[in-house]
Amino acid sequence: MIDFQRIFHTGIVVDDLATAQRELGETMNLEWTPVRVFDPLPFWTPADGLQHYRVEAVYSRAGPHHLEICKGPKGSFYDPAVFPDGRHVGVWVDDLKAETEKLIAAGWVVIGAGAPPEEGYGVLCYLRPPTAGFVVELVSEVLRPAMEAWWSATE
Repeated sequence: MIDFQRIFHTGIVVDDLATAQRELGETMNLEWTPVRVFDPLPFWTPADGLQHYRVEAVYSRAGPHHLEICKGPKGSFYDPAVFPDGRHVGVWVDDLKAETEKLIAAGWVVIGAGAPPEEGYGVLCYLRPPTAGFVVELVSEVLRPAMEAWWSATE
């Protein structure tokens, strides 16, 4: 099950990435990584199946806990109008498929993932507990080296 000590980010979905960076950066004294554009970002949801989105994302540099800000296309999983409570925590997992299946067995619901279930959910998976009100993003350890490089990148 989820190891709470392996949470490495809190993420939010916004309409305007630059404004969110400015507001949060100034008030929380955060320095940002370069903005990364994922185009296309394959993303699966139970309602829409596999889609390909253009998503912009940025992280606060200082850790071990980071703030992630994402912006996606209107009408997508990464649109605050669709996912109004776009806040989530991201946690490293060694075996994403196995951890996702354990949570599903405990009543959790997959709301989005990097790939369809038959492909093991990819390298990330968003889930809600049975009572909702909370979203966890399981992130495969496979991504850790790329994430650490991003957090230290200057461009």
